[in-house]
Amino acid sequence: MPRFADIFDAQSLDHKREIGALNEQAQAAGWTVLHPGDSIRLDDDAHAIVISGVTWSKPDLEVLDELAARNTADSRVWFFNPDYVFPDERILPGAPQMRYTPVLAEYAGKRLIAFVQDGSGAAGVVDRIRNLFPVSSK
Repeated sequence: MPRFADIFDAQSLDHKREIGALNEQAQAAGWTVLHPGDSIRLDDDAHAIVISGVTWSKPDLEVLDELAARNTADSRVWFFNPDYVFPDERILPGAPQMRYTPVLAEYAGKRLIAFVQDGSGAAGVVDRIRNLFPVSSK
């Protein structure tokens, strides 16, 4: 399976190819890819996360690889690229303003229960992913 981090090594000037590859890999991982104008739809009794990533940040792409290696079958995963999808209330309901990438918002039903920004360091996105999801046995 292609790795998200491989996208970083194949940068083009306009990033169109990378954006397409990023969205394709997110879909292949079973995530719902958000496009401009889209909104997430949270279910009353379901667990969901919203995660971001950009093509020009290798740490963001490595975070996406970390998530793709995890068993997220019991959660709905929404993915967006903040270079093309503005992270407003439709994308991150109830969350504070996004200032760093990547971001992970976790929802229990329609209630925001966690919001973390930045990939590394204590309480970063990677730590949250590791705490939420077991390693996949795929």
